[in-house]
Amino acid sequence: MTIAGVVLAGGKSSRYGKPKMFELYEGKCLYEYSLDALRDHALHPLVISTNRNLLPQFQQNDVRFVIEEEQNYQGPLFALHYIMSSVPDSEWFFVLASDLPFMTSAFVETMMSFTEDQYDAIVPTQSDRIQPLSALYHRRSLNKAEQLLQKNKKSMQALLDQLTVRYVPFANDQQEFININSKEDWPK
Repeated sequence: MTIAGVVLAGGKSSRYGKPKMFELYEGKCLYEYSLDALRDHALHPLVISTNRNLLPQFQQNDVRFVIEEEQNYQGPLFALHYIMSSVPDSEWFFVLASDLPFMTSAFVETMMSFTEDQYDAIVPTQSDRIQPLSALYHRRSLNKAEQLLQKNKKSMQALLDQLTVRYVPFANDQQEFININSKEDWPK
């Protein structure tokens, strides 16, 4: 089984006001927390999905960059589709957002333990909240994502509604899912 480790880092950061993935938290850029959690499990390839404007700011040379060709931000479903289309040799794609300063290797290990052929996606949940940007997607998801995008449907929930999903419950106080959308979200 081949699993690509993917960091989604092409968003507009409109609520934050500037590219938040490059903000420092305890000496590391935000995106590096997700990248390091994936790297700890030797996922291959390691991929950063971004856009041409942000590319020069990344300092990694041991990752593959997938550059979205669209000029306007199209959202995570478009990014997932583009990544799967650009990385044809991976069976699973472990996708993490780039704004998760508390992402851990232990979380990645737990999620990987649920990969089984009967599922198209492995998605963590907290109470009634799903976490689709901290999840695994099987290559079989590609066709469904393409069909949704052709209908101009861009929601990750719309994709999950069409897949066989294994939802993995996590405690409400699980910090891995804390993301930074605005400057007020930083821990005090």
